[in-house]
Amino acid sequence: MASSDSVVSFGWELHFEDGRSDKFYRFIVVTGDEAIVLGLHGKRGDKGQIGLVHTQITAAEALRHAVQRSRDKEKKGYAQSRDFTLFDLPTDLSDPASASGNAHRIAQHFGKHAREAGTELDLASHIPGSNF
Repeated sequence: MASSDSVVSFGWELHFEDGRSDKFYRFIVVTGDEAIVLGLHGKRGDKGQIGLVHTQITAAEALRHAVQRSRDKEKKGYAQSRDFTLFDLPTDLSDPASASGNAHRIAQHFGKHAREAGTELDLASHIPGSNF
C-alpha cells in the first residue's frame, strides 16, 4: 500500500519479434490527484523512447488511454512480456509537469517491482538501471 511518500502506480509490457524486429512497448499509469500515462517503446534491452504521455487526466482516463494503445499493439502482433504489475512510486517522480523527464526513472521502478513480484515473463526487455 502506498504511503504519503509514494503513489500507487501500475504497468505492463508487450513484446514483438518477427525475425527483423525485436522490440517492446511498455505502459505505465501513475495514479494520484493528477494521473499520468506513459508509453515507452524501442529495441529490446534499450531504455526506450517516450512515445505516449498524457497528463491532467484522471486515473480512469489514464488507464483507458493505456489499454487502447495496448490493444492496438496486440492487434499488430505484440504479446505480453510483463504482466500487470502494481507498484509504489516515490512521490518525487509523480509530478505530471515532469512526466517526460522522469519517464525512464519511473520505468526503472516498474522493472524492479515486476522482477520482484514475478510478473516479468521470458521475453521481458531488460530495463537499464532497474537493478537497485
